[in-house]
Amino acid sequence: MAVNFNHDGGFFAPMRFEAQIEDCEVEGEIPADIRGTFYRSAADRRFPPLYDNDTPYNSDGAVDMFRIYDGNVDFRSRYVRTPRYEAERQAHKALFGLYRNPLTSDPSVRDVSHNTANTTPIVHGGRLFCMKEESPPTAVDPHTLETISEWDFDGTMTATSFTAHPKQDPVTGEMIAFSYEAKGLCSDDMAVFIFDRTGKLTKEIWFKAPIVSMMHDMAITDKHIILPTTAMVTSKERLERGELHWAYDENAPTHVAIIPRDGEAEDIRWFKGSTNQHMLIHTTNARTEGNKVILDAPVAGANFHPYFPKVDGTYSDPADYIPTLRRWTFDLDSDAQTWEEEVLFDGMKTTTFVRIDDRFLTKPFRYSFMLMNDPTLPVAEAFTDTLAVRVSNAIYRFDHDTGNIVKFHAGDAHGMSEPQFIPRSADAPEGDGYIIAAANNFREMKSEVVIVDAMDFSAGVIARIKMPFRLHMQVHGYWASAEHLPF
Repeated sequence: MAVNFNHDGGFFAPMRFEAQIEDCEVEGEIPADIRGTFYRSAADRRFPPLYDNDTPYNSDGAVDMFRIYDGNVDFRSRYVRTPRYEAERQAHKALFGLYRNPLTSDPSVRDVSHNTANTTPIVHGGRLFCMKEESPPTAVDPHTLETISEWDFDGTMTATSFTAHPKQDPVTGEMIAFSYEAKGLCSDDMAVFIFDRTGKLTKEIWFKAPIVSMMHDMAITDKHIILPTTAMVTSKERLERGELHWAYDENAPTHVAIIPRDGEAEDIRWFKGSTNQHMLIHTTNARTEGNKVILDAPVAGANFHPYFPKVDGTYSDPADYIPTLRRWTFDLDSDAQTWEEEVLFDGMKTTTFVRIDDRFLTKPFRYSFMLMNDPTLPVAEAFTDTLAVRVSNAIYRFDHDTGNIVKFHAGDAHGMSEPQFIPRSADAPEGDGYIIAAANNFREMKSEVVIVDAMDFSAGVIARIKMPFRLHMQVHGYWASAEHLPF
């Protein structure tokens, strides 16, 4: 029997709202050197789902914006007006079926884009893009949050899908992205795209994947692109049976493509791992050293999402999913198909939500900031079950050189969302800056945004942006400095 993830009450019930607040309440003092915009992509159902076994990832997309300047904060939240949103708005009910299975949708919308734009916000070339990997990105005005349209980069990007996690090279200003199932549902076609700092497509590479699977994230170095498959598989037969798009196959190994950034399809090198290496969902960072490509990322050998069934139709126990932070080293001089693996951190109830100081993307780096569920931290008795099972209650700063961990948590009734790093200045040393993250206060049934010194977690919260309500359920976030995005 599938677990019903869609009719939750309490803090995680759908919000179904848009809001605007000028001069948000701030507890403490926001440092004067923080000036920019914190974006959050969120999933929030406007109508009850057509199927009880659907996933929360099939919820409508919303984007929240916290604009921070001179110690002040203005807030705005809007739904992303996708074709799907507009169709259901006109019908006053849900029309779209199971996650990425249009055959389960109402016949009136089967040819309408199923894009929810609910996963990741990113600013590039002066545009805010809201990403969902089954669809092209959706362009949104970065100041008003008004939806512009699905975006094909002036007709140059022809793939039917686009990763939710493109990477921005801090040196060249390029944005690198990929598409899987790039020519339609269940196709084995893939594409890699390179855009210049203005958003102009300058290079594309088309090729075939060895397995049709979820490929949620990627990594880049200054010389290579890294694309891992997962054990979440699909088929046309699944869709025709009216099932969810994905199912977990414990026997599916991971394949990793290493692609030279200046190469072509014939230069791609595919590596193949074992079945305990097949759940790399988000990446931390990567670098090229000589003829070795080195990737750090959280990896698990079990089902990373209990929302999706196994291929036999049964569901996994979420407790079985405990990823570890690992380092994969690919030797391009070797004829071996596999790679070397080192476990960097074997944590308890680790999540795959991890961020770094993005100025060090593609480079040797030291620190990452991981969203965690830590049962050793103080938890008020009334919230023990919620914080132990449902959400993360801590952010870890992990030192990739020494293995040292420093913890931050916002309170004994708080659940945390993915953190973002804000550098103190453009030329500050790695990690010298702030962590900003949304925190949900279960005691007050309200949300906050907390700001912490990234190198001094022990000092606690510098400032709390206090909201008069709970926020949408965040998926990923993005920090755009005022230098990067003037306002």
